[in-house]
Amino acid sequence: MPRIYLKKVILSKQVRRADFLRFMPARQKKELLKQASGLRGKRVAHINAVADGGGVAEILASLIPYLRSLGVESDWYSINPDVGEKFFKITNKIHNALQGAPVKINNREWADYKQVSRRIAAELDKIDCDVLAVNDPQILLAGHYAHLNKHKIYFSHIDTSSVFKPVWKKLVPVIKLYHRIVFSNRDFVNGSLPGRKVKIFTPAIDPLSPKQKIVPQKEARLYLKKHGGIPTRCPLIAQISRFDIWKNPAGVIQSFRIVQNTYPNAQLVLVGFNTAKDNPTARVVYKDIAAVASKSRDIFLFFDPKGKDVLEFTVMAQNAADIVVQNSTKEGFGLVVTEAMWKRQAVIGGPASGIRKQIRNGKNGFIVKSPEEMAQKIIFLLSRPTERKRLGNSAKKTVLENFLFPRLVLDHLKLYRSCLK
Repeated sequence: MPRIYLKKVILSKQVRRADFLRFMPARQKKELLKQASGLRGKRVAHINAVADGGGVAEILASLIPYLRSLGVESDWYSINPDVGEKFFKITNKIHNALQGAPVKINNREWADYKQVSRRIAAELDKIDCDVLAVNDPQILLAGHYAHLNKHKIYFSHIDTSSVFKPVWKKLVPVIKLYHRIVFSNRDFVNGSLPGRKVKIFTPAIDPLSPKQKIVPQKEARLYLKKHGGIPTRCPLIAQISRFDIWKNPAGVIQSFRIVQNTYPNAQLVLVGFNTAKDNPTARVVYKDIAAVASKSRDIFLFFDPKGKDVLEFTVMAQNAADIVVQNSTKEGFGLVVTEAMWKRQAVIGGPASGIRKQIRNGKNGFIVKSPEEMAQKIIFLLSRPTERKRLGNSAKKTVLENFLFPRLVLDHLKLYRSCLK
């Protein structure tokens, strides 16, 4: 039996227009309905690496039901995990190289990437659509090989401003051939790309998603005590993101140990459940962090999802924390930051450009550049609950005005129509 390289993602979630239109100003609402009506009878297909785990999968899990509720025929496909770890190891290398890491990809690995991409492309050719939307480098080459008579869009959810040039030189000619190239941040656009094709879509969170649920802190603390063994009466700092070198969990631990000099009963929670199959290096990073964290009983790591409700645990951790940190040095956008801000949390972010697009230092959170500075801000906020509340309220307002999903859906509709014109 021939191997299947793509799987259609079946979504049971349905949304009603009225549920999300209430988050939009009247003029924006009118524009959304106008753009949707212009796409009646057209079909859009989104392709990405995985159906579960990671920000792109979360975006698509909301985007497709929104589009369907507006009468736009939409489907979502992901790579079959059975393609194998070897392919994902290669694309993980490519991902890191596009963010500037000096990785070595040998000729055999390039050949394997091309071979699997051609097989994925053969299945893409069987998908009936007017617009093919390709998300990130795992699908980049396959999208190039397939649907030569279709309107193709490449969504880059990563920072390509300072690429590793030997890898970039192989891929940039492919990227340039897409009809549109979409980034989440103007700062991520590599200067060698044609400006007329580039569009900027600021990401957003879905206010209708269970992940955005706001829970009283006391209830969330009791949940973490029951399901994670975390004490309820202590200053609690949390980072919620996968174990990845770019998220810099080691720096968070370094900051936390400084904080403990002032708050010896403080606890640190690092939640990074390993659900995304396209990031095989996560286990290596986790083992390194676990070796460091094992020296302290006040640091709790959550990596293996077995026996845990990943979604509920993540939501409870975001609601339970006194302070949420996201210590990224590179970050496509950082939806985990947006989620925490929506929950009125005081958030301290690392220097990544994606985070700086959300946090205005001192206004709705803090941006820090070193473990020492992060520790200083954590101590400052732990000693000032009124300041935490002020930052949290301002953070919520920022998300409400700028980073909610209905606005992102409008961006997509305009893009599809611009391609079809």
